Amino acid sequence: MATLRELMEATTALEKATMALYACYARVFSADSKLHEFWHSMARDEAGHVGALTLVSTMLEVQGLLDEQSPLPLDDAAIDRLRLMLERERAAARPGLTIQRALAAALEAEESEIEDQVGALLKAVHQDDEYERYQRLLIHDMSDLSYMIETYCEDPALLARCDALVERHAEALHAADRH
Repeated sequence: MATLRELMEATTALEKATMALYACYARVFSADSKLHEFWHSMARDEAGHVGALTLVSTMLEVQGLLDEQSPLPLDDAAIDRLRLMLERERAAARPGLTIQRALAAALEAEESEIEDQVGALLKAVHQDDEYERYQRLLIHDMSDLSYMIETYCEDPALLARCDALVERHAEALHAADRH
């Protein structure tokens, strides 16, 4: 079983890699101000996730809990899948990349088990305010992503996947608000 430190470090590294991918997309689509701003905003939001995880890590460290056993397992397979996908898509992030591919990759990253694991971890270590903030950020990000998919893609299945993700995070936030 992994320690909280190991889980936080692995999760933070993936959030940073996602942020880097979105920053690359902002550069690739810099000729279109709407697309550039969208990707820049997505990268900024990932930076917020990194900051929240860093804050929680610091709070756990101050409490002497960071090297305790994690209440959640470290899913090496899920981490490797997401890391490899992010590396592959970052390598493809150059002029000529279609917006459809970039949006599909963003949805794949946001659908990953890692996003759910971050939420579960925040709940498990009793960081309810950070959990709610994290869910609100995800809903905002996914709503923006849904709008961009609807605007730039003719792929109803991709849009339906994104909308389902928005609903899932909205339900999680609503459940948290009731407690």
